[in-house]
Amino acid sequence: MTKMIKLGLIGFGNVGQELARILIEKEEDWANNYDVSFKVTAVTTLSKGSLVNETGIDLKRALADLAEAGVFSNINPELTSFSPLELTQLTFVDVVIEISSLNIESGRPASDHLISALKHGKDVITANKGPIAFKYHELKTLASEMNRCLLFEGTVMDGTPIFNLIRETLMGCKINRFKGILNSTTNYILTEMAAGTPYELALSKARDLGFVESDPSLDIDGWDAAAKVAALMNVIFDARITPHQVERTGITNIREENIRNAEREGKTIRLICEGYRDENSCRGKVSPVAISLNDSLALIRGTSSALTLTTDLAGEITIESHNPQIRQTAYALISDLFSVINKYFRQC
Repeated sequence: MTKMIKLGLIGFGNVGQELARILIEKEEDWANNYDVSFKVTAVTTLSKGSLVNETGIDLKRALADLAEAGVFSNINPELTSFSPLELTQLTFVDVVIEISSLNIESGRPASDHLISALKHGKDVITANKGPIAFKYHELKTLASEMNRCLLFEGTVMDGTPIFNLIRETLMGCKINRFKGILNSTTNYILTEMAAGTPYELALSKARDLGFVESDPSLDIDGWDAAAKVAALMNVIFDARITPHQVERTGITNIREENIRNAEREGKTIRLICEGYRDENSCRGKVSPVAISLNDSLALIRGTSSALTLTTDLAGEITIESHNPQIRQTAYALISDLFSVINKYFRQC
């Protein structure tokens, strides 16, 4: 018998819309091969309106509305201000998916949405780094108490299975260090600058390609990377820190002369994200570093990213995401949804 999972989406930007396209595209395949069907029964947004339908929203119509007018053409106009917290309380939502924008100051209100959803017996998925970077321990504890899933594969490296790797494959290992390139915008800019493109033009090109944060300083000043480092440290090390406790230097002051000086030394500059723990403490850091051209991270160019985990039993493991697109980020949500399905056979 096909299992029906009803979804509530908080946010419906590029990632949410791509998720909708995948759900439409794969509906028949998943029903036939996995005996599962996903129905979006509620969507709430800040600027596009909101949709609620207990039997399932017409996603094709919702996408067409946004393409034509930028807002939903609601059957029930009173639902245009339907709030995220109201969505988390709906009895006909099984899984709440939080895909709103990052608040680097506190991680709220996204973390509030997930707390409310868990308290109302929902499984939760987020691609928003804020809750994991600021409130992971609280969320993890609450999810355990409520016997619900808390999943967040899309928070670091798009759809690359970092957290699944840690949770499912590296069981029994202790990870003492990680190091990588985790911000696509700064990596693209540094790659362009190495090819001779001036900083401002490289930033403009990145904007035109559409992967710069709405507030570019989140990328350029290293805040997005710091949030990812904090999230990784909280999950891997149980560090209980926030992005503000990660040492952070962005690429604002990197200019052509820095790039050329590094080249003369047989090096290239990358924004390196790292975290480690010893017996007494944990430390996270984001900073531009001149690394040897023989370093594997020197080969990570453009919008690609990579992460190396140093373990006590499995040695060093590196995983790379090659020039990811929005579909990969949306797939992270799908991956987490199938992990929720698995909870019917074993606990998350």
